[in-house]
Amino acid sequence: MKKIYFSLLIIFASLSFLNAQSYTQGNLTVNIMPNFSHDSSNCTSMCMFMYNIQKPVSFVNDTVFIKDAGSGFVFYTFVNTSGSSPWSDFAMIPQLVSIVPDINLIQPGNIANYFAPPVKAISGVDTIYNIFNMNGTTITDACSYNNVSGNLYVDQNSDCVFNAGDIGLQNVYVASGAVLSSPTQTSAGFSTYSNTGGNYNMLVQQSWLTSYNVYIPSQYQFIFPSTTCSPVVYNFTTLPQTNVDFSLQCGSVVDVQTWVGSPGSARPAIPFILNPVVSNTGCDSASGVLKLVLDNRVVYNAGLSSNPATSQNGDTLYWNYTNLTNLSAGAYWNSFFAGVYLTPNVTVNIGDTLCFSSIVNIPANDLNTTNNMYSFCIPVVNSYDPNIKEVSPAGTTAQGLIPASTPSLTYTIHFQNTGTAVAFNIIVVDTLSANVDAASLQIIESSHAMTPGWNAPGVVQFSFANIFLADSTSNEPASHGFVTFKVNLNPSLTPGTQITNRGDIYFDLNPAILTNTALNTIETPSGIKETEVKQITLLPNPASNEITISSTSLIEKIEIYSVTGELLRSEKYSPSANIKLDVRNLSNGIYFIRAGNSVMKKFVVAR
Repeated sequence: MKKIYFSLLIIFASLSFLNAQSYTQGNLTVNIMPNFSHDSSNCTSMCMFMYNIQKPVSFVNDTVFIKDAGSGFVFYTFVNTSGSSPWSDFAMIPQLVSIVPDINLIQPGNIANYFAPPVKAISGVDTIYNIFNMNGTTITDACSYNNVSGNLYVDQNSDCVFNAGDIGLQNVYVASGAVLSSPTQTSAGFSTYSNTGGNYNMLVQQSWLTSYNVYIPSQYQFIFPSTTCSPVVYNFTTLPQTNVDFSLQCGSVVDVQTWVGSPGSARPAIPFILNPVVSNTGCDSASGVLKLVLDNRVVYNAGLSSNPATSQNGDTLYWNYTNLTNLSAGAYWNSFFAGVYLTPNVTVNIGDTLCFSSIVNIPANDLNTTNNMYSFCIPVVNSYDPNIKEVSPAGTTAQGLIPASTPSLTYTIHFQNTGTAVAFNIIVVDTLSANVDAASLQIIESSHAMTPGWNAPGVVQFSFANIFLADSTSNEPASHGFVTFKVNLNPSLTPGTQITNRGDIYFDLNPAILTNTALNTIETPSGIKETEVKQITLLPNPASNEITISSTSLIEKIEIYSVTGELLRSEKYSPSANIKLDVRNLSNGIYFIRAGNSVMKKFVVAR
């Protein structure tokens, strides 16, 4: 398989971008041409990436796939329906579009940086990896924005001034709703959070602005009732604005709540982390116990957990938390966190769910008791492979008959992820037949980047690390993979010799899945044929030491031939209908016996 890698260095200080990029590998060239546009009424710019593929040599139904570089999802397929050679085609790929709001432009200079997913282009044996869809331009008619700033604090002495003894509130959400006169946009929202000192600075759109307000959401009002020093909502018509402060009081209630940060899914035998949390959004402090009830099919490892449980009783973990208040460390939100290291046991299978509950005690002055318990379940997903093994030439009949002159066999191992999650790593282990020359193995092609290696003499391993193979439900075309290799046959294989090959495919930590067995058999040459007669029998057949020849007529002469017609032995006997023939000096293989002048029968020596 041919591979080529590109790296693109972007120095944001200079913001120097190419307007077009070109990648070539073998018979395939991919040109990327960015197409920029700006919408002043919506205050956004867009870059669409036009793809041009070129192949100097092509044919009817020649295909170029544009795939996501990570998941393998097929974004676009170019097909040469006309059979033109050379062949060139253009397409604007819908998934490769980047939109940048004007508020996110880099200053100074109003620079828009556009990023779309990196892709790879595949056409036969030619693969171009890591095609970067990145570009940038200066927006000359960008919308303008300006600042609103102020402070959020608990006014302990009620003097309407942020001074000694007052507490600045960190991480409080501040929002603004603007009324606009744009032809396509009548309103817009803006927001920010206060910093460690309670200060905030928020950009609000100035272009098309008619009026705007500034406020903190109503759900905070039970914690921080407004004082007479500042309104609940500010209203303005001009920008910029400074000293838009929120002087607040501290309520006497608490709201203790719990939740758990968790992954979207779990995999059998692969560890994951749960993050149980208890927090208090009230000014008064709260202390108590946090409990996490585990699914009985996971194993808890305290040594690998951050902030491990204070104690454990069966499937329940316990933590003590103390003095949680939103004024701790000058923060609006103060929480107790734990990191729990869990591993699903061997009984967990794809399609199962792992369920957990987080529970905190309810203080007497808790404003909302519905959020003191949090229960959830995590689906168990995994990759899975149906697999198939192919050989070329396949040969004829069910035995895969091939001539003894066949120089080599080409094997392809196909795999597909029919599970419910992306496959991160895939390993294919192939045990070669003793009838092939392992040293002659040559890798022809693979669907993804992989690393070959020898596990043992005659046992080759193909490692697809970080393949991120999509599952067939999410993206069927991208759920397939393969590896193709060629190996020479050993010289002088006798007719009847069988060459078998089978692979083991490992998807992540799943058990190995065996492929079918590809079978080839060295056929008998056409130079010598068995005579179809029923009056002679050979037993046993195959034979190891001795074979008995029985006939309905008397036998006086026996000749043994190789499958190529070479006379190996000729013996005369006293006339008899039953003759015992010693075959211990014959090697394993197929032979022919001539009884008399015309009767020819095949027998096999096998030990």
